[in-house]
Amino acid sequence: MTELLLADSARLRATAAWFTHLKRQRRALRITAGNVQDVCFPLAYELATTFAMPDASAPERAAAALREWHGEDGAAGVDQLSRYLADPQRTADLTAELRRRWHTTPDPGPVDDATALLDAVVNGFTDQTWQALADSPAGHAIGLALRQPGGTATLARAVREISGLPAPDLGLQRGERTAVPPLNQRDETGNELLERSIERRIRATLRRLPAAEQNPVASLVDEELSRAAAGFGLELPVLATCFALGVVLAPALRPLDAPRGDIPDFAQRLNAQVAREGYVLYARRALAGSTPLTAHPDAEILRELRAFAKRFLARLWARLHGFDVNGETPTAAADIRDLLTGVVRSTSLDLRTKVRRALVASLPRLEAAS
Repeated sequence: MTELLLADSARLRATAAWFTHLKRQRRALRITAGNVQDVCFPLAYELATTFAMPDASAPERAAAALREWHGEDGAAGVDQLSRYLADPQRTADLTAELRRRWHTTPDPGPVDDATALLDAVVNGFTDQTWQALADSPAGHAIGLALRQPGGTATLARAVREISGLPAPDLGLQRGERTAVPPLNQRDETGNELLERSIERRIRATLRRLPAAEQNPVASLVDEELSRAAAGFGLELPVLATCFALGVVLAPALRPLDAPRGDIPDFAQRLNAQVAREGYVLYARRALAGSTPLTAHPDAEILRELRAFAKRFLARLWARLHGFDVNGETPTAAADIRDLLTGVVRSTSLDLRTKVRRALVASLPRLEAAS
């Protein structure tokens, strides 16, 4: 890795310089669509590859690159989406179509079959067990079961049968069954993963793609209606199955609790990956132990760490939704293991900065208490 970085050092320095120009021009053009890092880092690398270090023409080149990325007319895809969904009659027609597709999705089969296949994977993540699961409609079966009366109880039984753990609040839905998601983001009633609006899901898609790779808004909406109607909101069966695997593993992601030996091996490894982080060890010892250093532990830190499973699933779903939009399907067992491990790692890194900042602020109080 060191050799690769040093070999590309000139281009990486140029990338950093172009990134500054892109951020400045982004502000000048009043562009707010998309994530600044997601947009500007790839563009900066592309400009560095083409032009090396910026020169006097850099502001003009950076502005042109941003206009091309977001569309020549200056209207970003998210703005086009907002205009498309602003028509009341169109909104009513699309909502009716979403409900029609939602209620006519074919039944993929019983949840018991899916549970047995998931159990085989988490207790022996081999090519054979994963392939049997990947070839099944397990993900759609569990996802669609969540829409039936008592859906959360059905999922809880599957989780307990596989991992021996109760299913915590995983942030999937508000009630006992998944509600039909609204079309417009303004009509959302919460942040539950499976009840996110069609608009919010498409906005995420538009943020990932440059303008040249975006389909017309009408096509994006139609595709997302079909995707939302599928189990777990993922149309490709293998991706829904991958998410179901994440759902049954997620309850084991409890970094503040003492390790348990009666959960599946792969779940233990994922949890250990988080639990051995220095900030987690400190939080467990100083704030969440049987004798915490302070009589008033930082409730926000503990809440963030205890909600790790929910954060993990949100990030996993977003990754799989991106695959679904692009028609990509990870296939081998090693790819799935790497995907799940990587999502756990990125979730941990997201929390690390936030929790460390809070811990540093609490240090004087904790040191005084100790």
